[in-house]
Amino acid sequence: MAVSKDMTLRIHCWEGYARPYVKNFEKLIKEKYNIDIHLKITNVSDPNEFWQLSRGKMVDLISPAHNIPRSPSWAFVKGKVALPVNLENVPRYKDLLPILQHNYFVTQNDKVYAVPYTMGPYGLGYNAEKVKKPDSWNVLWEKSSEGYYSISKDYPDCNIYISSLVLGADYDDLYNVDRLFKKVPQNDIQNKLNVLAKNAGSLWQGTANPDEFSHLKYAATWGYAVSKANAKGLTWKMAKPREGSTMWVDHWLITYAVRDPLKKKLCEEWINYCLGPELQVGVIRNWGVSPVVTSINHLLTPLEIKTFNVADNDYWKSLSLWKFQKKRTKNAYSIFWNNAIKHK
Repeated sequence: MAVSKDMTLRIHCWEGYARPYVKNFEKLIKEKYNIDIHLKITNVSDPNEFWQLSRGKMVDLISPAHNIPRSPSWAFVKGKVALPVNLENVPRYKDLLPILQHNYFVTQNDKVYAVPYTMGPYGLGYNAEKVKKPDSWNVLWEKSSEGYYSISKDYPDCNIYISSLVLGADYDDLYNVDRLFKKVPQNDIQNKLNVLAKNAGSLWQGTANPDEFSHLKYAATWGYAVSKANAKGLTWKMAKPREGSTMWVDHWLITYAVRDPLKKKLCEEWINYCLGPELQVGVIRNWGVSPVVTSINHLLTPLEIKTFNVADNDYWKSLSLWKFQKKRTKNAYSIFWNNAIKHK
C-alpha cells in the first residue's frame, strides 16, 4: 500500500464558511487521493485582509465578494495574485445559476478566477406579525417606522444605494457618484440618508441582530437574521421592493501561493465540494443566506425555496450586483455616511 502524503490548505474566509465541513472533506480527500489533508482556517474581519494576506502568500484559498477579484483597489486578476480555476476539476460548476457562470466580475480572457459559494441581497425584511408586506423601501421613512427598523453600520454604501433608489436612481447610477448626481440632487440624497440613520432603532455590524427582531418592524438584512429570528418562533419574511435591491456573491479564489499542481487540484476539490448538496443546503439552514446552485430544490421545503429564491435566475437577475467604485465615489460615499451618523 502506498504511503499517504500530508498536505495543508490555508483558508481565510468568513466565519462558518469552512470549519463545520472539515472532517467530511478530509475523508473525501483521503479516500480519493490517499492524502492526509489539513485545513488551517482563519476568519476574516475586514475584506482588505484578503489582499494583504494573499499578496504576502500567507493563504491558499480566500472567500471574497464578487467585486473584489478585478477591483482597481485589489489587483488579484491583473496582478496575477489569483490563479485561474481549472473547471474540469469543478464538475459542479454546471449547477450554478446561469447568471453566475463566467460572470465578468471574475472572468478575464475566458479564464475564470473565482467560483461562487453563497449570495444574498441587502434586502428588506419585515415582521409579518406587526406589518403587512411592504412593496417599497419607502416604509423605512414612514413616521410609524421611527425606532422600529435596523440598518447596517459597516456597509454604509448599501444605505446610500437604497436612499438613492427611492429617490429615482437606476442601478447603473449607484456606483458612480458623478452619474448619480446627474440623476438625483446631492442634497436630496444626504437629507434622505440623514433621516434613515437618525430614525433607525439600531445600526448593526456584520449582520442584523435577530435578538432585536421581536420589537422591530423592518430590517435591512442579508437574510441570516430573518432565518435565526424565525427559529426563535417569530414570523419574519423578505420583501421585494419595487425600486430593487443590491446583492453580493461570495466566491472561492485560489491565490498564487499555490505552486504545487496537486495542491491546486485539491483547492479545486474544495471548491467543487462547496457546490455539493451538504454545503449548499447548509448555506440556508446554517447561515440563512442563499445557495448558488440549481440542483438542491428536492432537498428543501417549499418555504425555504420561496424565502431564499432558490434557483430563481430571473429574481437574481432583477437585482444589482455591487460594482467597482472609483476613489472619488468611495470618498463621496464616506462623507455622506459620516454626515448622516452625526444625526444619530
